Amino acid sequence: MGVTMFTVPFHHDLAVVRGFLSFSRASALLVCGAALIVLAGWWLQRSPLTTMWPGQPAMTANAAAGFVLSGGSLLLSHHPAPSWSGLARWLSLGVLVLGAATLAEYLWLVDLRIDRLLGELSARDSGRMAEPVAAGFVLLGALGLLPAPRWPRVRDALALGALAIAMTGLASYGIALAGKGTMPFGRMPLHSALLVLLTTLGWLCASPTLGLTRVATADTLGGALARRLLLPALLLSAVFAFVFELLQSWLGLPETLAFVFVALFSGGAVAGLVWWVASLFDKLERQRRESTVLRNDAGTDILTGLPNRRAFDEALAGLLRGQREHDTMFSLLMFDLDHFKTFNDEFGHLAGDQVLRITGHLLRAALRPADMAARYGGEEFVLLLPGTDISGASEVATRLLDAFRGFAWPHCRVTVSIGMAQTVAGDVAEDLIRRADSALYDAKRGGRDRAVAAIALPQVSRPGPFPRAAPGP
Repeated sequence: MGVTMFTVPFHHDLAVVRGFLSFSRASALLVCGAALIVLAGWWLQRSPLTTMWPGQPAMTANAAAGFVLSGGSLLLSHHPAPSWSGLARWLSLGVLVLGAATLAEYLWLVDLRIDRLLGELSARDSGRMAEPVAAGFVLLGALGLLPAPRWPRVRDALALGALAIAMTGLASYGIALAGKGTMPFGRMPLHSALLVLLTTLGWLCASPTLGLTRVATADTLGGALARRLLLPALLLSAVFAFVFELLQSWLGLPETLAFVFVALFSGGAVAGLVWWVASLFDKLERQRRESTVLRNDAGTDILTGLPNRRAFDEALAGLLRGQREHDTMFSLLMFDLDHFKTFNDEFGHLAGDQVLRITGHLLRAALRPADMAARYGGEEFVLLLPGTDISGASEVATRLLDAFRGFAWPHCRVTVSIGMAQTVAGDVAEDLIRRADSALYDAKRGGRDRAVAAIALPQVSRPGPFPRAAPGP
């Protein structure tokens, strides 16, 4: 016999998806704005606009132009019109060509005059962009050229490569602070590394339900953890390198002592992340428990602790569905406390509430784990007995009658009347309840403190839009 495999659908948090898309657009605007400021700095010959602060590497004019193209491509990719999407790919192609041509100049020692394409912007030569920036442009350009639905894994690989360049550049910047600018990534301007990081994250967030961001937008615990921890984890390496060189170059600490402090700092950072995760787990677990309590309260009768009418209706609908689909059988018992109104009048409602609580206890003790007892309303209760025919239901009813007769009631003897009904083909909830209720009425009319079984009659077809099939023999 084959095994049926069920696939749980992947659900995304729509608010998070919208947030990722908004972040992507904001990243595109920020990248374009920062790059345009650098271009204005070269045009106006204002050095402070081309670098983060004096003494640090400046972003070249070509690199700034590449970021304008990349940010523009990212922004246009959000437009629904195909013409704008096509223009976005052309811009990404320009970014790719710019980065590849610059890398070719480094690799084959040729002069393609790439660094002088924007020479008219300033009387001063802005120089050739750093190799890591050129490599980042190749990856970012390819990201914009490949459609997300068709190339998710390739795009993920390109994004990871661009993230590695950005994070290594940020980590190397700490080393550059010590004056060790001979390292390749030490030549990468800090704002270039930041813009590569921001553009890459923008491209990832532009397709929030695909690829790497698919888990981060899920409405699950894994999605919540990814949203809170991935970015801090990415930045830790850069922060550690920055702190290490800061201790050495600015405070003059020996390398061994600086390493000890960095180890303490990294341990504290990891402990902080663990505490953050633990706090998140604790919050989600408390919310889950509160939700469970509210759900249980919604389906539980407060006085007796039994399921209420709403829970009974849901359980009965499920059993009837199982009968139709799998030809299963079950029985329904309806029973009523005899002369309960008189009992309340004589002993008071508090005593009546005590009887109802004891009734709930007796029902729970008398039933199997698969059975269900519920308070139907007032002093009336119902029992669902899955897989039980009318003969088995009669045994359960006899056991309940004996339990009520033998219990030491605090004020006076309490008895019950029980009506029993077994499902037949074509039953709906109203049919079964009507038969059980009619049998309960017969039990009361016959003297109470007894159980009466309903006679299962063939079902009559009901009018409807489609003819009902005739019941089986």
